[in-house]
Amino acid sequence: MTLLFLTQFSFGQASRKEMAESKIYVRATYFDQNNEIIGLQVRTDFKDTLIENRNFLKFKTEDFTDYSDIEKTDIYYESFKDGNYILLNRTLQTVHNIDYNKTNEQIATLFGEQVKTSLEFIDTRRSYPRDSLVATDKTPRKYFKTENSEIYALLIPALKTLAVSSDGQFYTKQLFGDNYNDISEGIKNNFQTNNRFDIQSGDEIQLFYRRKWYNDSTGIAEYQDKQFKNVKYIGDTIVDGNKSLKMEIEGYNYLSGSKEDTEEFLIQVSDSGYYSGNQFIPFKDYKTELKIIGQNGQKSFSLQGVSKDTINGFTYEKIVQATSDPYRYFILPFFPMPFVEFGNVQGIITYSKIKGIEKGTKRERTYITDENNIRDISSVSDRKVEIEIYFLDKLDIDIEIKDYETDEIIGSLKFKSKKGINSFIIETDKLEKGKSYSVQINYKGDNNSGSFSNGFKSKH
Repeated sequence: MTLLFLTQFSFGQASRKEMAESKIYVRATYFDQNNEIIGLQVRTDFKDTLIENRNFLKFKTEDFTDYSDIEKTDIYYESFKDGNYILLNRTLQTVHNIDYNKTNEQIATLFGEQVKTSLEFIDTRRSYPRDSLVATDKTPRKYFKTENSEIYALLIPALKTLAVSSDGQFYTKQLFGDNYNDISEGIKNNFQTNNRFDIQSGDEIQLFYRRKWYNDSTGIAEYQDKQFKNVKYIGDTIVDGNKSLKMEIEGYNYLSGSKEDTEEFLIQVSDSGYYSGNQFIPFKDYKTELKIIGQNGQKSFSLQGVSKDTINGFTYEKIVQATSDPYRYFILPFFPMPFVEFGNVQGIITYSKIKGIEKGTKRERTYITDENNIRDISSVSDRKVEIEIYFLDKLDIDIEIKDYETDEIIGSLKFKSKKGINSFIIETDKLEKGKSYSVQINYKGDNNSGSFSNGFKSKH
């Protein structure tokens, strides 16, 4: 049985119910194990309307391969009530009528036809054993025609959404994720922005990453601080005749307790845009752009929208981009620092200083004291590295510094640690400025042993 629904959720709202706020759908075919995207769909919800004493939500669908050229528009009426889902078309004929609380076979309406249907619960968990699934209203339910499993409607009761539907030839799938919610917000509000930033020396932002998931019992989002990056503009320079912005970046990892030393990097900028690494970001007016594109002989989607985030009272604009790959891309219209999200890690701007005006609250470093951790690693000369480590106990320590490229040991130290902070200097072979090196730390004591590793980039 084809499982076309199972895309990864990228959680990004305060409540599990808001996961279904995306109004963007993919339309595709699936034959002979070949999945081909044929178009996109956007849904627009209107007000509730009363039909035969039952409330229905009226909505419009627009089908297209490029959002600037709508190919087809339809009107539907949808109702979730007392375990029953009904979808009507514009002439109020029944498209779907399913009792989604039933777990045995039933006579239901799928695509306007009364048929015998069977049920499959879709296990979206990553835990094992798989045979331990206990279905709840959060579990996706696939109601399919018993005689043809490729004709189905997939409902998620807790989200009150028809997530996937397939008539046996074509299927329509809702795109779940915070980035799709953001783009949907931009569509609804017609958000637009321009990314021609205006900054002065000393301006900066803090990009803060946190893990996000939903509590199974409450459905409320929970967070774990992961790391932050402070990025500051310090001035201009000319490289090979091209203007570049001199930037500084430093960071801190909450999970390891490790601080990242300040590094400089350049952003080449011109009248038409700027480069972030090898990526060119044009200066232009950004708005909703949704289209199907050809790529490596296959079709994929390219989505873009403008959204707004509010973090602790600080509101800022962002340009959201999504493709068929699992990454989520963001451009800031007010600062030249694009960023990427992946999995359940969410990036937010917690602080900005633009033209000297500060907004938001800058997060600060914390210190891990319930486990061994590296506090800091930095080169203090071209032959010396300073390391600061926190240990819970007195331990026998063995440290090796290696060249990443050759795996050659260029410095080592053995010593007995004290409980608490340990700071020391390791002499090394000559370091190369800007080159990265690895640090391996092994520890052993009466009650525990282990290891951890990190790295640094030489400043000398």
